[in-house]
Amino acid sequence: MSSYYPGFSPHPLLRPAHLMTVAGAKLPRRLGPFLQRSESFLLAVGGDTQVKVECHWQADEGAPVAILVHGLCGDARRGYMAGTAEKAWQRGFSVLRLNLRNSGGTEHLTPTLYHAAFRDDLHSLVDWVVRERAPDDVVVAGFSLGGSIVIHAAADWGATPPRGVRGVAAVSVPWDLAASSVALHRGGFNRFYIWYFMAEFRRLWPRKAELWPERYPPERMRTMRTLFEFDDRATAPAFGWAGADHYYEAASPLQRLPELSLPALVLHAEDDPFVPMTAESQQRLRSHPGLELLLEKKGGHNGFFGARPAHSGAWRDPDRWWAENRLVQAFSSYASLPLP
Repeated sequence: MSSYYPGFSPHPLLRPAHLMTVAGAKLPRRLGPFLQRSESFLLAVGGDTQVKVECHWQADEGAPVAILVHGLCGDARRGYMAGTAEKAWQRGFSVLRLNLRNSGGTEHLTPTLYHAAFRDDLHSLVDWVVRERAPDDVVVAGFSLGGSIVIHAAADWGATPPRGVRGVAAVSVPWDLAASSVALHRGGFNRFYIWYFMAEFRRLWPRKAELWPERYPPERMRTMRTLFEFDDRATAPAFGWAGADHYYEAASPLQRLPELSLPALVLHAEDDPFVPMTAESQQRLRSHPGLELLLEKKGGHNGFFGARPAHSGAWRDPDRWWAENRLVQAFSSYASLPLP
């Protein structure tokens, strides 16, 4: 592990992976005042879609910009999104939180779904920032499925990223979608996660069916019970794949690593309950010359709530949300900002 980044010490009451995962999503946070100060706008993507972007701008128009992407069934107001945004804003970044299509109350603004490799929304936002604000420094980070989207976008850019884009970071990424699907469906407490995702899709489907009934027939949703079935019968055919297995093979971000040229920070926990870090994934991530992998024994899925604020050298975390602080630390490094 790099001496630049402090390691993770889990909160003693949250060492079990499921507790850490649930706590990461549900622990109360004092982010209301920060969120109330946010602005939002709709960004056109292609000819048939608009996505909602929530942002905090610095008074200095030349300030570096951080772009954040949420995970599956999430939105821009989730705790991990707002928590990272607040810390980045306090460090001098203008911060844009992207609602992927259908998220943040935008189901009526697009006829399509999204998936682990769907980066049109992110590409459009980065292009807008570069064109309209022309910042010297832009950094991009994603969580879980949003991290997969960030990696795919960075691979698209290759050695010629948009002007000012300095680096990317990702937390709890499903590098191997097939392995993640197997882990998610292995039973036990993981049934709760499947129930959660499917409940979100069941709330989404009628809203889509009302506007686009030919794409979202009500009877199709009634036959689906697992995330694999949703991917097999909804996600895959909507984007031209033969089924879930084909989708997982084509959209796994691990295969895009050779195309990744930007500096990258990857955070992952060995005890992630449904996104495993396979031996192949670990070997390929560690062998990439421009990528730093912080693989912690504990942390759950996108949890990483620490026993105390971490520190390393001149860096001191302002709170116990370890992964969020590592992202902001990486952002500061990419943008060449001084340490606090």
